[in-house]
Amino acid sequence: MLNALLATVLVFVGVGLLLYLVTLLFNALSLPLDGTWERWRITRCVARGRRGDTLREAGNLDGALSEFQAAFFLHPVRNRAMASVVVNHHTGLLSRLIAITEDVQGGTVRLLSLAKVDRLLNERSELQRRYFNTRMTPDRQRRRQLDRELDNNRRELQAALRQLIVEIRASRQPARMQ
Repeated sequence: MLNALLATVLVFVGVGLLLYLVTLLFNALSLPLDGTWERWRITRCVARGRRGDTLREAGNLDGALSEFQAAFFLHPVRNRAMASVVVNHHTGLLSRLIAITEDVQGGTVRLLSLAKVDRLLNERSELQRRYFNTRMTPDRQRRRQLDRELDNNRRELQAALRQLIVEIRASRQPARMQ
C-alpha cells in the first residue's frame, strides 16, 4: 500500500517535472521563432513598399497607392531594433504619399487625412515605446491596456489611410479631365 502511494506521488512529480522542462524548452524556442516571424512580416511590408515604387515609376498610380497602403506594418513590435526599422519604413511611406499628392495636386499638399495619418503614426510610435517599457514589468493590466490602445490606434490608422488614398485618388480626377 505504501509502495503504491509512493509510486503514485513519484509519477505525479515526474510528470510535473517533465511538463516544466517542456515549458522551459518551448519558451526558449519561441523567442527566436517570434523574432523570425516578426522580421519576415516586416520584410514583406518593405517589399510591398518597393513594389509600390515600381508601380509608381511605371505610371500605375492606383496600384502604387494600394501597395503603399498595404505596406504599413500595424502590428505591435516586440524587438526595439525592428521598431526602429518600422518607424523609418512608415516615414518613407508617408513621404512617398506626400510626393504623389504633390504630383497630383500640382506642387501643393492640402489633404487633412495626411496630417491625421502623420499624427496617428507619431502616436503609434509613442505607444510602441511605452509597450516596450511595460513588457518587462509584471503589471499585466497595464500591458493589456496598452494592447487595447495599440489596437485602437491600428484601426484608426487603417481608416485614416483608406481615407487618404480615397482623397488622393479624388484629387487626381480633375487632373485627368484637363
